[in-house]
Amino acid sequence: MGQVAERQGKLADALYAPLLAANTVHPNGWPVRVIVASQTEARHNRGVWAPSHLISIRAPGTKLLSMIELPAERHLELLFGDVTDPEEPDAATAADIDRAFAFVDGLPEDAHLLIHCLRGIGRSTALTLGILARYMDPEEAAAALHGLRPEAKPNRHVTGLCDATLGLKGRLARQALRFPAKVWKPAKN
Repeated sequence: MGQVAERQGKLADALYAPLLAANTVHPNGWPVRVIVASQTEARHNRGVWAPSHLISIRAPGTKLLSMIELPAERHLELLFGDVTDPEEPDAATAADIDRAFAFVDGLPEDAHLLIHCLRGIGRSTALTLGILARYMDPEEAAAALHGLRPEAKPNRHVTGLCDATLGLKGRLARQALRFPAKVWKPAKN
């Protein structure tokens, strides 16, 4: 049993390759070990991916199906729909972004974070872009997201909330418009 756990640990370390060599901005030095996915992908790969922490995004009235079992303190559930109009009743709010950022601030240095959403990847990639932008400039964050998920289509409303929360004055929202991209090219200034 010990050898199996050791192999799984090595596989998880390879899958969750740190995006930063050092992260002095994060309270615990978490080097951004993250996978971003849809719920279907997360459900099918839960055994292999074996995250230590999980952020699940789903619309009100939907259910998480056969998901990864983690203690409540390691699983943040966010309830908002994949809508772009902030006036929609199930639109994400700044409080949702604050909750996600607070959860990420509590991650230990060795955390393996899986962020997924039900029905597509728009909300999970937008939140991931916001998390990345906490530790790198918006263009670097977008390039890192492209490396994680080239076919990303970050939800514009969620990206805008992250942008506002981080005080980026539209810089992150502009990067999100560059998705999806087959090849990532630095932006022309």
